[in-house]
Amino acid sequence: MEIKLISKTPNYLKTCWTAARTCYSADSPIELLAEEKTEEEMLRLLERIMTSKHLSVVEHCSMTFAVKDVSRTLLAQYSRHRIGVSLSVQSQRYVSEQSAKQADGLFGHVIPETIAANEEAYERYMACMREIQTAYDDLLALGVAKQDARFVLPGGACTNFVTTLNLRSFMDVYEKRVLTPGAQWEIKEMMLCMRDLIVAEEPWLTRFIPRG
Repeated sequence: MEIKLISKTPNYLKTCWTAARTCYSADSPIELLAEEKTEEEMLRLLERIMTSKHLSVVEHCSMTFAVKDVSRTLLAQYSRHRIGVSLSVQSQRYVSEQSAKQADGLFGHVIPETIAANEEAYERYMACMREIQTAYDDLLALGVAKQDARFVLPGGACTNFVTTLNLRSFMDVYEKRVLTPGAQWEIKEMMLCMRDLIVAEEPWLTRFIPRG
């Protein structure tokens, strides 16, 4: 998989601090925004806010990622998180898996490590991918529309999407898909990549989003 950070709210820390102070100050957020505060001072307040789970203040920060070459199985899991999460997905109705073929002549597909590490399992898996590609191509040749031919495609078929989350939603998805015991490996890898990209821009988040 490949993940890029497209955009984000500028200065998460000042944004969250201003939102938090607005809840407890007689001053307006415009006046609070103009205050010169050190990172340590802002973090002191955010530490209290985050510990008390007053997480509405971090909803004002968003992030948008471009995600490439993850499985439809991952998408099925990720798309369950709909509160504060936006998603634009490459369509199998309009994008042909013939045009997306890789060097091996097959549609993009994800191979789990447990399969890749087992020679017999790998050969069986690849034979199945080849069978599916042939069936898909045959259906198109018979005049079946892409939106119907796609029914033969597996959960391991690759897809691409753009997703936007607010910080509160990201932390919730991260907890469920990374920190929870038994988290599935592919979505865990994606969320860890996203976490590293956003923490590189906002290092103060390290204490609130630990690397699981």
